[in-house]
Amino acid sequence: MLIGVFGFVLTASSQVEMPPDKVKVEFSITQDGCDATIIGKITMVEHWHINSIVLPEGTFGFPTSLDLDESSNYKKVGAVREPKATVMMDEASQEMISYHEGTVYFKQKIKITSEKDFEISGEFGYQTCDESKCLMPYTEEFTVKVKGCSEKDVSQTDIEKSFTEEKEGIAKDKNGTSFVRMNDEWYEVPKGNSAPFYKKYLTLVDSDEK
Repeated sequence: MLIGVFGFVLTASSQVEMPPDKVKVEFSITQDGCDATIIGKITMVEHWHINSIVLPEGTFGFPTSLDLDESSNYKKVGAVREPKATVMMDEASQEMISYHEGTVYFKQKIKITSEKDFEISGEFGYQTCDESKCLMPYTEEFTVKVKGCSEKDVSQTDIEKSFTEEKEGIAKDKNGTSFVRMNDEWYEVPKGNSAPFYKKYLTLVDSDEK
């Protein structure tokens, strides 16, 4: 059973299997001025996987989570982005499961508001399973160093330079592509969507994430 079997598992050598034995967690940050992205590189041992952040309705699995400690030094931009998960029916438990295996990356965008350097601490929670069992849910703490910045030092971005018109957080470039502004960041409006609708959608996503 892939999901729902918690607990420690004894190996042939009578040692207890622990989640960190199956999952390696590494966090780093990429930064461009006041815009930055917290990146979690998650590497799983062959034949082991972790559940996705968003799980199918009714599953008994423990969802993966990436939580940053609140601070006045930065603002989160949108929700955590996870890679495309494998979704399938588990014949043993007779439920839909959603998981990641191999090496995957989880990302959280932030907007830096501090002019001084600082650190961001957070927690990465997950449950790891193989084809027959799941280990207990586990949480790892991490810290990344961030360079402070000032908006006065950040020049207009290339995307803003391409705009031919802009009003109240909605803009268009010379190719007619629409953009909307959310939490000081510009997002391209997907084809088939109006700019006002997409801006409202991003507002709802940001509200749910908080």
